[in-house]
Amino acid sequence: MTDYDSDSSGEFVLGGLASMTMDTEEATPPPPPETTQRLETLVFQSLPVPSTDPESPYNVLVNQLASGSYLEMLESSPLIATLLNDSSDSASSALTSHDPFTSFLLSIASFNIYLQSNYTGPAIPEETVAASLKKITGKDVETNSLETQNELAVDGDLVTPVSTNLLFFALSKKLLTHLTSLPQNHLNFKTLDIWSLRLHKCHFSLLQLDSQPPPPFSMGIYSKVEPVIERLTKLVASTISRGSITSTVTYFTDSIFSTLPPKSSSDRVFLSTVSLELGLVSQMFEQNNLGKPFFNLAAKWSGLKWSVTGREGKKTKFQEKAIAMMVVLAESELEEMRVEESMKVIDNEAPSTASHEENNHLLERTQFTDSTVNTQKPLTKLDQSILLAFCLDVKNDNPADGLTSEQMSPFLERVLLSHDSWMIYSTALLERAWLECETSNRRERAIIQIQALVDQHGNRLTITQSTFKAAIEDSAPPQVRLENVHGIVYPPRWGIKKDLGERYAKMGIVSTAAEIFEEIHLWDEVVECLKHAGKKDKAKLIVEKQLKKRETPRMWAAMGDLTDDAQYYVKAWDLSGGKYARAKAAIGRMEFDKGNLRACYDHMLVATEVKPLTPSAWFLLGTCSMRLDEWGTALKSFSNVVTQRPDDCDAWANVAAIHIHNKAPASAYPALNESLKQRRNNWRVWINKLYVCMDLGKIDEAIQSLHTLIDFKTNQQTMKDIPDVDDKVVKNIVFMALKGVHEAGKREVNGTDFDEKTKEATIDSKSKTLKRAGELLGRISSVTRSEPWVWELYAYYYECLKKPHHVVIETLMKLHRLLLNKWSNGEDEKLVENVCKVSVKVIRLHLEVFNGEGEEGEKNEAKTKAAMLWRGLMKKVEKAFEFRGGEEGYPDCVKEVAELGKVLNA
Repeated sequence: MTDYDSDSSGEFVLGGLASMTMDTEEATPPPPPETTQRLETLVFQSLPVPSTDPESPYNVLVNQLASGSYLEMLESSPLIATLLNDSSDSASSALTSHDPFTSFLLSIASFNIYLQSNYTGPAIPEETVAASLKKITGKDVETNSLETQNELAVDGDLVTPVSTNLLFFALSKKLLTHLTSLPQNHLNFKTLDIWSLRLHKCHFSLLQLDSQPPPPFSMGIYSKVEPVIERLTKLVASTISRGSITSTVTYFTDSIFSTLPPKSSSDRVFLSTVSLELGLVSQMFEQNNLGKPFFNLAAKWSGLKWSVTGREGKKTKFQEKAIAMMVVLAESELEEMRVEESMKVIDNEAPSTASHEENNHLLERTQFTDSTVNTQKPLTKLDQSILLAFCLDVKNDNPADGLTSEQMSPFLERVLLSHDSWMIYSTALLERAWLECETSNRRERAIIQIQALVDQHGNRLTITQSTFKAAIEDSAPPQVRLENVHGIVYPPRWGIKKDLGERYAKMGIVSTAAEIFEEIHLWDEVVECLKHAGKKDKAKLIVEKQLKKRETPRMWAAMGDLTDDAQYYVKAWDLSGGKYARAKAAIGRMEFDKGNLRACYDHMLVATEVKPLTPSAWFLLGTCSMRLDEWGTALKSFSNVVTQRPDDCDAWANVAAIHIHNKAPASAYPALNESLKQRRNNWRVWINKLYVCMDLGKIDEAIQSLHTLIDFKTNQQTMKDIPDVDDKVVKNIVFMALKGVHEAGKREVNGTDFDEKTKEATIDSKSKTLKRAGELLGRISSVTRSEPWVWELYAYYYECLKKPHHVVIETLMKLHRLLLNKWSNGEDEKLVENVCKVSVKVIRLHLEVFNGEGEEGEKNEAKTKAAMLWRGLMKKVEKAFEFRGGEEGYPDCVKEVAELGKVLNA
């Protein structure tokens, strides 16, 4: 192993100790490797150095970390003073000459200050931080300077403006970046990569991303974290000699696990923690397929045995009969890893838990008839984190509905049985509150619970704490809260506040929501809530106040929202240097509302070019393009919408409409199906699908579309807008169905691609289609207004199917009666012609029966009916043409009927 570098005097330099400085005190040599690794393990597990260990300056630092004295550590370090005061060259020189292990401890202390300030609390008073920085540097230092914010920006995404103590995050990042740049054989740090992973994960959450989630593989943060993930994955996978994490988990069975070399408890905790945090990072970067394998591996290493099963239990106070319910049974394997009574957090250090009102019929938690389920043994903190990870996997791998909530609840109930970890318990409470917000009986408790979790970040008196004493006593120290913070997914304080504000807004409590949004500088949401509350003037005052402090594009755009004045959007656009796409899109929408389509088109082209990931802007551009006959731009626009928002049914419908206009039914067909998959009650899309299916020869789907349209037509609420069934479409369906059967029967078997079996299957398929066409005709005739074409087509259908003569005649007679009802005085020549044609056909069918081989009585009856039909029609004709020249004025169709009389009278 390579020794640490020494300074020019030959002695090792050590910073960060209260009793020595770089200039006046004798430097202390670094600890030997075995001591470094032992201390590193204590830091990783947030444990102090045992009192039995010999005294060492490093022990002081480790104990300060364990006790939460982070600012004191930084105050006593000359390295921190150099980094905060001197130029980059001096800082680089100081980092190079400084003891790496001390730098490592200082980076963790800085990181913990940031985490305490933005995630766990209690909030550090600003004056305390300012005093410490002045003590370190001898001057006033701004913790959230613009320079620091720009330093932490990634790929054009700025950091969240309400984050606090960013300077310490940047300091930690600088120290860890330096350490990771050193040769690993020089350091031999076991946990350096996992701390780097944690820092990158928090950096990702710090960014103010306009679209969530961003494309992970194009982000600067992912490019930095990817090699760290690869190294940690190899570390975990190499323990069982497998390459990839997926194959590792597949291979990692209980039997193989038992054959592995024995590991110490601390090694197993480390491997399990690494696996767990790798899974959480995979979930964060939308690589859900890797999350669960990592979680399974974490459970194997920790020895967690768990299962989801069913037990009988009750959820309400008045429930008499127990019913089967889901439950998670879990047990930690290692005795020494279990939580001892003496190690549990005392009650006043646990997060605030909201309870149901006394008049609420719900129990606080499910009561199972099996008492062993209600009193399961405590789990280790690591195993609790792993169960929460599996709960997260259920959430990310399933749709957001009631079934998913029911699957998640048992995991949360099992974790909530223990409350020995501040952050794990807080996470479980928050997840439970999110689920309960979706049910009316639990929503009140859920909102109060989220409010309590927001309040616990500080130690000031809030509405969820009854006295100031409670506010102080309920505030656990920072080191307690920071335990296990990296093994769970807990949002930063602005994330919880945003969630609470959104839930208040959904409930209609918009004034309270506006106050919360104002605290976290979500000005668009503030303006929207105050507008809904009828407080436009107050919203305007807030925006004007912010503009006086500092003009920003976002604030000018908010002023535009309040006043509907385009000049403010123009100011926002100009101030941003042509980069604030929302302002340009707002100008375009105002032009659209005025009817200036070409101006809107031009503005939206620019807006979408500046910020392509804005589906609403693409949609408006597509709408303008269609109206302006810019079909190429329209197709591109709506294609972008469905790419970014695959569930937008209107965008899919517009994509289909463009393809229909371009005479491309094959391209329109899948777009129509996607639109209908998202919303099936849009009758206009069904009409488009009907015609597209006709063009593509998809007769069965065309029939289905017509059935759906008939369903809509029979609905009294929608029928007034839906057009009547198109006779040409129905006729084409019947003709194509008949043609399909005919051609399938005529096709010759060739013995290769069309054998006898294939022919039979084809004929069977075409016959079923023809049958469906007949069922469609039957439904049309029964539920729609009677039209002559329906019975004419029905008769043709029966005739082609070789139905008996009486079936065809009966159908034609229905058509005949409908036509006669419109006869009037016979002035409509087209009607007269149609009546005569139907009459001739019926009479000839009767004559075919008469001349056939049937029974004599049946034959005579057929001739009698034909004669009666002929006489009745001729009387109407004679009356109609009495004053129009008599027989000489008969049209040709009537003369044909008259000729049939000779046959009947023969």
